[in-house]
Amino acid sequence: MKAINLIFVATVIACNQSGDQKVGIDYLGQQPPVDSAALFAPGVISTSSYEHSAPAFSPDGKTALWTVMKMPSYHTMLLEMNYENGKWSSPHSPSFTDTAANTVYPSFSPDGKHLYFSSDRKLSMNDTSIKGNRLWKVERNENGWAAPILLDTVVSKGGEYASSVADNGNLYFTYGPHRSPDWNIYISEKAADKFSKPTRLSINSAGYEDGPFISPDESYLIFESDNGENIKGGTDLFISFKNKDGQWSKPKNMGSKINTSYFERFARVSPDGKYLFFGSNRNQTEAQRGFDIFWIDAAVIEQLRNDDKQN
Repeated sequence: MKAINLIFVATVIACNQSGDQKVGIDYLGQQPPVDSAALFAPGVISTSSYEHSAPAFSPDGKTALWTVMKMPSYHTMLLEMNYENGKWSSPHSPSFTDTAANTVYPSFSPDGKHLYFSSDRKLSMNDTSIKGNRLWKVERNENGWAAPILLDTVVSKGGEYASSVADNGNLYFTYGPHRSPDWNIYISEKAADKFSKPTRLSINSAGYEDGPFISPDESYLIFESDNGENIKGGTDLFISFKNKDGQWSKPKNMGSKINTSYFERFARVSPDGKYLFFGSNRNQTEAQRGFDIFWIDAAVIEQLRNDDKQN
């Protein structure tokens, strides 16, 4: 019996050390949504400010970051909350933030070790060769945040925005030339700690595509677009599924459970796979402009996948 108990204890320790244990995430004490989209964390994350990204929760449930846009300057900044001793901290600027720079679109790697973001921050005071946003990453360790580093310059040369990382390290992101209406989603494949030259995905149209979220297994991609079938508003969320031959299916409008006659943007699925977060300005009034954050049960994705298989 003692031997069995020792084996059990050793197994538990090994599981905890491996990081494979699923960690429950406290979603700010909010009542989970089911079959319809609900406003997320009113007064905390969905506020009178202009929210400009869905919240990025770390896989261990200890950290959440999102973007706020200050008006009328259009300056973007990240806010962070930390879960400690059974409660969330107040929103605050992350320690790695350059307050003089625009910073937007936080996205955790699936293992939670790195945070990716887009920023026009400079490498140094003399860094004037590249204009616009570039992709950065910052390591998250036991002591907090390390110093951010510029992503591989093969990938990021200026004009890169929202990014999302798959389990295998493949990076999906938006390239949007300044003032161009034709933004597109690209992939840069990861191999031997290096990124390949980015290639434009087949899901792109002649219009605007932005804000990719890639599922960890790369089986589906969610993004926003102003050009596609059954457009309901200024931009809608679309989904494309990867076929058995590795090709992407024709993008499908995610439907009236998510899209409205307003703008829907900033899709992100929670790291536990339970919820789809997104931004919408459906609640705007003359006194209250900008986006709020909504969430819905991620079962809507499987419903769309089943519909896709039947068509």
